[in-house]
Amino acid sequence: MKKSEKLAYLKDNHFDTFFATRRKVFNELSDQQTMFCCCGRLATGLHEDNCTKFNNKVNSETINRLSHLLPKKK
Repeated sequence: MKKSEKLAYLKDNHFDTFFATRRKVFNELSDQQTMFCCCGRLATGLHEDNCTKFNNKVNSETINRLSHLLPKKK
């Protein structure tokens, strides 16, 4: 499965778990950052909400943490 397919599956079938885990991962990664975002800009809350690079990082970590909920390959 592609990353986008995994995200869609988790949103469709495990939305509550996905949402809670993503929010937790977002906060953890946000706290780990220094004054600057992983893209190099100033890491404000508004920037992190809209930063593609940061949100891709959050999505990847969320998929890793919820990988046990994804369907197994045959």
